[in-house]
Amino acid sequence: MSFTVQDIKLKIASFLNVPAARVTDDAILRDLVADSFRLVEMVIEMQEHFKVRLVQDDLRDVKTAADLAAVFLAKA
Repeated sequence: MSFTVQDIKLKIASFLNVPAARVTDDAILRDLVADSFRLVEMVIEMQEHFKVRLVQDDLRDVKTAADLAAVFLAKA
């Protein structure tokens, strides 16, 4: 499956139910949602949607939307 950074950011916005304009490259994911468990659920859903498998180490340094997009694109 082919996808872009924009596709990933739109998926983040949709899942977290926030305006797409808030999901900028430098948007801190924890600032977009109060519950960190919700972020875990989001990553699981994104893996299924984009058909990418991540391991915990892949997410160790992820802080921003751009960080998460880079991880997904690297694994695609």
